[in-house]
Amino acid sequence: MDILSDIQEKSEQIQSVPYLDSTTFKKDYLKANRPVVIKGMAENWPAKKKWSIDFFYDLESNKPVPLEVGNIFQNESKFLKKDFKQYLNTLKKEELNQEKDKTYLSMFNIFDQFPDLKTDTDFSIFSKYTKLNNTYAWIGPSGTISGLHWDSVNNMLAQLKGKKLVLLASPKFQKEMYISKKFDLGSTFSQVDINNFDEKLFPEFKNVNLIQYTLEPGDVLFIPVGWWHYVKSLDVSISVNNFGYLPKDMLTTNIKELILHRLHARGLYRKNYCTCHTVVDGKRVSKF
Repeated sequence: MDILSDIQEKSEQIQSVPYLDSTTFKKDYLKANRPVVIKGMAENWPAKKKWSIDFFYDLESNKPVPLEVGNIFQNESKFLKKDFKQYLNTLKKEELNQEKDKTYLSMFNIFDQFPDLKTDTDFSIFSKYTKLNNTYAWIGPSGTISGLHWDSVNNMLAQLKGKKLVLLASPKFQKEMYISKKFDLGSTFSQVDINNFDEKLFPEFKNVNLIQYTLEPGDVLFIPVGWWHYVKSLDVSISVNNFGYLPKDMLTTNIKELILHRLHARGLYRKNYCTCHTVVDGKRVSKF
């Protein structure tokens, strides 16, 4: 049973503000572990003004990119590879309602592939307090879903094209989220699939207080570490985010993730129950 509409009907809005300086952001949101939408923060970024499906198509690159198929957080991990421009052509057809392809280019290392674009975004309100920043682009058609999960570090998500619905829930709802053992570096998943909900399996989920916001182009959402979130694209969408590691994270979270990554890559930790591998003809195949 899809309960997304029911959740939206009873959910309050995530707090939004028209502007934040870095000092206020640190005091009232980063240190307080509170989410906030900064309306129009990215409005004047070069990325907001020029990034589009056509813009990326015209860039000099056509390397294969790994694509997720469906909601791999709560469902089976399926992925495929397409040449970058072939995938962009798919999205152009989606915009014209000629094709309904729910493959998703998520966590795309955009600045590794296109280093000249590094100055197109500005997360300095946040990154001035961090020691390590991992920035990714998210490009996909309407209807793509990142199911309920929380990230191990603070995250800023900027919406550049199209709209995205975001649901958030406080870290206090650990028990009610029915934590999954599925491995994904830097994320912890819920077993609860909002779009295919089973109340008999997850009866306590009804006690979770979810808040919502529909991000529009130019909006930036701060998702504090540990906050559960669900994200659904409402249009062909381009987003960019920054996972920021605070100084204390470098001595704890970052080291732990490096160890787990190496163990998992060697098949020594949660070998086949993950978002980055699948088994094909008896062989363990990496998404990348």
